[in-house]
Amino acid sequence: MKVFICMDDEDCIEKLSELLYQTHMEEDISIDSYDQFVNIAFLRQRESYDVAFIGDRIHGDNGFLMGEYLHDANPECLIIYIGDDYAHMHESFRAYGYQMFLKQELPELFNGEFQRIWSHYQKLHHEEIFYLDNGGTRRFLPGEIVYIENGRFQTQVVTAHQRFYGHFGDLTKTKTKLLKYSFFQMHPRYFVNMHYILMIRNGELEMKNGDCIPTSIMNKELINDAIQSFLSSQ
Repeated sequence: MKVFICMDDEDCIEKLSELLYQTHMEEDISIDSYDQFVNIAFLRQRESYDVAFIGDRIHGDNGFLMGEYLHDANPECLIIYIGDDYAHMHESFRAYGYQMFLKQELPELFNGEFQRIWSHYQKLHHEEIFYLDNGGTRRFLPGEIVYIENGRFQTQVVTAHQRFYGHFGDLTKTKTKLLKYSFFQMHPRYFVNMHYILMIRNGELEMKNGDCIPTSIMNKELINDAIQSFLSSQ
């Protein structure tokens, strides 16, 4: 994960960097930090960033303007604004902010909220390899998959517009990983991405791609609890 930090508070930069390096993640973190306003020409010369922490004001300059510069140069970057209060909260969202936090909240940020940022980052970058029946492989981001249907001899991965036939190297391991991305075993044959559920009906789910997925009668309460928990977290 490549991180960009720009604030006029050196102590805050140091604390933020320390917290990032202490975060237990599955990959290395690389941090570029600056205590002066950085313009768009400079940002365009840099490598792409995955996450950015930007002060709302940087020596009197508008940090939200820098966020707009960064988004223009690097639209996939998750931008988190850091300020002394929430007076400019509305500006943060207009300037492509994913979240905004107070400086004094940073320790709490990494005890909970950063895990949500990390999960969102993984959705954008984590890939599962699928071995196609007709040869070759296809890499899927979790967010691409509507559901996985596993038959006795073949697995089908369904996206919003296509169906792919083949197998995963280890289906059980793949499902375990995808549980982190709001997938759930709705039926012995169907492993569903809950982000794609359009409507819940008695005994089945209507998906956003138009498919209907049966739900298991045996695990009805467990399935309902999983769906309600997912909906309440959104």
